[in-house]
Amino acid sequence: MKELITIFFLVISMCTAFGQKAQEYLDNGIDKHTKEDFKGALKDYSKAIKEDDKLTLAYFNRGTVKLTINDLKGALADFDKTIELDNTFIKAYYSRASVYVTQEKYKEAMPDLNKVIEIDDKFPNALTLRGQLHFALQNKEACCRDFRRAKEIGDPAANDYLSKYCGNEQQSGESLMLYWPEEENWKMASNQENEQMAMMDLLRNDETLDNWTEIGTMQSIKGATGVPMDKAMNLMYEQSKQSCPKAKLTLIEKDENVEFPWTIFTIECDSHKDDKIAESQLWYIVQGKTSLYVNFRAIKETSIPEETKAKWIKFFKTGEVVYMDEKK
Repeated sequence: MKELITIFFLVISMCTAFGQKAQEYLDNGIDKHTKEDFKGALKDYSKAIKEDDKLTLAYFNRGTVKLTINDLKGALADFDKTIELDNTFIKAYYSRASVYVTQEKYKEAMPDLNKVIEIDDKFPNALTLRGQLHFALQNKEACCRDFRRAKEIGDPAANDYLSKYCGNEQQSGESLMLYWPEEENWKMASNQENEQMAMMDLLRNDETLDNWTEIGTMQSIKGATGVPMDKAMNLMYEQSKQSCPKAKLTLIEKDENVEFPWTIFTIECDSHKDDKIAESQLWYIVQGKTSLYVNFRAIKETSIPEETKAKWIKFFKTGEVVYMDEKK
């Protein structure tokens, strides 16, 4: 009996020693990880796992390092193991989704993001990342719904995502959605709304409304319905001539035989009366069921280069009038 007790305490002591050694390697790995010694961190995390193959945090941290150094296959395996050991490890689901996103496997990423939001819908960036995936998978309504929810819970990036992906999206009802390309680094510069209209200005990079090279504007005129496209175009032209009497109007294309009539045209000005600065605009106007949507992009040049014009026309033609329902 005495020998059995001795063996029992010896086993306990050995397990404790192994546990302490694993924790020591884990702590060393975290220290090196923090100092961006990724090679050293990987070694220590692996040693911790060798000492204790159920040490969940070691697998997760090792996966995070592998993701950082672009070892996506290794990162995925470690996040899989983390979730296998603890199916409530929320950061592992988010990180695994990030691996799939990096590989452009958006459908595979979606279940993990759904799980993150199911566990904690306030988890940082989960809603905005899922919103971007919804857009990539052409589910624009779900995309904007996620961005609205992200805005409600205080995500500081939500407004920018709403402007880039959802245009002048409203809380419910009809809206025009335009995706302002991520790679062009658009940011919302101003956002105004009242009972008659909503208007948003967008700028690129760190430019300001007082000093810009390219600007985008989206405006919804609420309640304006049945407006002929030629009339809408001429209203914008007459308004432009007040500050630039020699402004040049050029109709590019229009279609009034569709559900949502639209027109694209340019207004080019070689010099404004007040500041003598040139400005050329390409306009895109769409008639919705409940509002008239007036949009343009502009540069400070006497005319728009043909290559730029073609790019802008292609961009505006991605616009889509959609309906939002808060209850969905």
